Amino acid sequence: MAERRSIGNGVRLKRVEITDFKGIDHVQLDFLPPRMNGDPDIHVMGSRNGLGKTSILEACVFLFLSLNIPITKKSNTENGFVKITINPPESFIRLVPDLFVRSGRKGAAIDGIFDFYKDEFSVRVRLSRTGRVSIEIQKELHDSLTEKKHRSDIEQPFERWKQFFTLLSGYDMDPIIMNSCLYFHSYRKIQEGNPEFGMMVEPKLLSRPMGGVPSHEINMVFERFSIVSRFKIEILRAMMRKANLFEQLAGDNTDETLEKLNGLIERYAAGRIEKLRPLSDNRVDFRITPIKGGASFAFDGLSSGQKEIVATLFLIWHYTRNRPGIILIDEPELHLNSEWHRDFVRHVTQLVPQNQYILATHSEDIFKSVDRDRRIFLGIAEAVPPSVGTAGENVR
Repeated sequence: MAERRSIGNGVRLKRVEITDFKGIDHVQLDFLPPRMNGDPDIHVMGSRNGLGKTSILEACVFLFLSLNIPITKKSNTENGFVKITINPPESFIRLVPDLFVRSGRKGAAIDGIFDFYKDEFSVRVRLSRTGRVSIEIQKELHDSLTEKKHRSDIEQPFERWKQFFTLLSGYDMDPIIMNSCLYFHSYRKIQEGNPEFGMMVEPKLLSRPMGGVPSHEINMVFERFSIVSRFKIEILRAMMRKANLFEQLAGDNTDETLEKLNGLIERYAAGRIEKLRPLSDNRVDFRITPIKGGASFAFDGLSSGQKEIVATLFLIWHYTRNRPGIILIDEPELHLNSEWHRDFVRHVTQLVPQNQYILATHSEDIFKSVDRDRRIFLGIAEAVPPSVGTAGENVR
């Protein structure tokens, strides 16, 4: 067998089929690779409200969450698939019937086909109205995943699941970042507030098993670190690495990281982050120095649109520049003026061209910024190019 690249380094979603999920009766979408080498691997979904754009992205998130579930040798193998049954926490069980299973149906089905180093692999997710989750992963993909030793984000099985449901409830505004996928949901926002120095290392607690830790203490950890956006913590880490004052923060490419960050801030805010201002409560304030001169000002002084486009582009670059993956973005136009709609698509595909991008939008400018065979229009079957896939009127 040919040597396979690790998950997140050559994986792309080829097809998703969704049945009885949220308001969707049934839909199948095919995401074909670019026709020409060098063309961006991007698809943009558009429709009026209520036809399923967000639901499709959330179904895709379930596929990736399933790839991040720990798999043991005791898992049942049948017909070439590793079968895993999850008994989720009670809070999860209560959410499944109301949030994800179509009214009047016994369960929801999500099937995905992935291209993984020139081969196809399948992942199946079943959500029961009882709250149980059943996952089937093709054995070859399972073997490729379990051989890898870098998958630190599966040490705590429900960490990403918990974040997913937390953001659906409106309590978490950060994107979900997994080895093979980044999901930028429509609730995202760069929250005002400054990080503490301890946040440079303490968030690692969230990726370690918490067995035996009282639930109220776990909640305190999540509440504490959900206050400050991940983006700001990454800025702080990069600046401290460059200062070379903390031995736990040793890392490569610090200059490149800060240059990429400041390149984005120059482009969209005409300034650079060069200094920190210490605050009396052990927090630090990021200061932006205007390129044309003048007094520095706080990063939170930028507009919501400036912060959103800088943070989204930076996080995509930061987490996928060395390990490409699949980027799901719901409403990339969020907080942005119309002039930046088309610029965002051009910039993100130039910034990390090796990723696969699947976007859902209400913006006509973003929808038309990609070639016709890269557009998926939900709701009118005859308006969808056959090479992309079809979504009938029953998609909601």
